[in-house]
Amino acid sequence: MIFSQSNAQNFDKLIEHFRNNNFVGFEVTPRDSISENSLYKSKDFNVSISKNPINFKVDTLVLKNPYFTDDFDDWDENYINFPKSFSVIYDENLISLFGNGKFLCHNLKDYSRNKQLENELNSKKFKYHWVIDGKLYAKSKSILFSCLHQWNGAKWESAEIKIPVDEQSILLSDDKFIVYRKCSGEFGGTIYFFDRQSKETFFTESTCANTVIKKNGQYQILAHLGHMMGTSEIKVIDDPKKLTKAKSNQLRIKQGSLGYQDKSNEYSKELDLSGIQLFSTFEIENRRLFLANFNESTFLAEIDGKEIQIVNPLFNKDKYTHDPITKTYGTYTLINMDHYGTALDREVSVMIIKDNKITLIDWNENHSR
Repeated sequence: MIFSQSNAQNFDKLIEHFRNNNFVGFEVTPRDSISENSLYKSKDFNVSISKNPINFKVDTLVLKNPYFTDDFDDWDENYINFPKSFSVIYDENLISLFGNGKFLCHNLKDYSRNKQLENELNSKKFKYHWVIDGKLYAKSKSILFSCLHQWNGAKWESAEIKIPVDEQSILLSDDKFIVYRKCSGEFGGTIYFFDRQSKETFFTESTCANTVIKKNGQYQILAHLGHMMGTSEIKVIDDPKKLTKAKSNQLRIKQGSLGYQDKSNEYSKELDLSGIQLFSTFEIENRRLFLANFNESTFLAEIDGKEIQIVNPLFNKDKYTHDPITKTYGTYTLINMDHYGTALDREVSVMIIKDNKITLIDWNENHSR
């Protein structure tokens, strides 16, 4: 079921929200001083309504897990009803994988189920899947004979590619690197660059990376942390091979604090903010947008120095996520969103952006507050 949102850019609800929630951190903003030009102002940044907003068609959609089960003793185990592997976009379909090893496929044109593709993909059972170089890969679910398969368009076949992760998503892949992360929240995060030719891995600190964009030969890494008032930063890396090279035993560390051991300083900081969380970044019409969370609101904004300019209020609600990942698939941008209180580190929602249309998909029920 789709619940369509208005196309018009009405910021009234957002402005009223800031007036009713004018106590941010340890600062109180007088209600009568809150306006489109300044919803919130501190020494670090000013939040305002953009003079050049972007008109998006915003839809929300609830998709049901057809393999849903209530066969568990504790409701906390309800996380099993959410995708085990972050969804991907492949051949104009949203491909999701659940804990029973079966795929669920939705056509991106109308979000109807593509049962033919489902039946073909479900000829085997899998525990995780990825799209790399435009090809669909999956790790088999078998405990004794777990191996990597590649979909050739008609059937699964053994894959030659080396993927440096087992059951976690990747942030970016190009002809040189496969980029992934590990995150331990306030205890630290690490971003890894796996050299596809040498099979060596290089790393640095990033707490915690959510988006990696390659532009002009540079790797731009957006990271955020929700601890305390929240932080966000963008690191720019020219040559990942100049970062610290990981030893094999370091790659087995499950926590994300390894990044602090990188002393190379082979990066620059493009952005460093405290008090706001930036969940994602992507480009629309050559404008760099951020999915931002501030003062219990989630919106799209541009950033110009210390000016955070809201270009679209989205849902006029707080759509929180702890460790999202953003990837680009051709003309689509996909944001995978988890929420620990709902399904631990599993995907509870996705946002799909194409041109000036945004579709928010919640799994099983509406998770927006």
